[in-house]
Amino acid sequence: MDYYGKIAKGYDELYEEEQANKLSIIKDNIKISKNTKILDIGCGTGVSSNFGCFVAGIDPSRGLLRHNKGSRKACGIAELLPFKDNSFDYVICVTAIHNFDGIKGSLEEMKRVCNGHFIITILKRSRKFNMIKRIIGKKFKVYKMKEESKDIILFCRKP
Repeated sequence: MDYYGKIAKGYDELYEEEQANKLSIIKDNIKISKNTKILDIGCGTGVSSNFGCFVAGIDPSRGLLRHNKGSRKACGIAELLPFKDNSFDYVICVTAIHNFDGIKGSLEEMKRVCNGHFIITILKRSRKFNMIKRIIGKKFKVYKMKEESKDIILFCRKP
């Protein structure tokens, strides 16, 4: 059983406030309407999926997904997204990218499925922080950066 599957039952108790804070910062910096389509990569229990529009979520942890109240969710990985090209206006990835096996491949998949903007948060204490930030800078145009207590939030678009 994976780590997140083991803690799934108490995940929201541990991380909901922290994730909600990041979500608030994201919402304050993007424009969405009821017609906006968002993909939440690493959606977990759905804490980061509350946008008031169409949101699809994907996460590899079946345990976390069982606690996700969202109706549009799939078990899967960021490196192989089961969505058509340009399906989403926004792709968000909140405090998850440091867990991906293939960071470059997952960023390419994000670019493939999105026709608009990308919001990626990077855990500052991750050993991969500098590498991830550098790769994102090469693959996307970062137009805004917000610092949060535990993460850096990057607002990006295709170059």
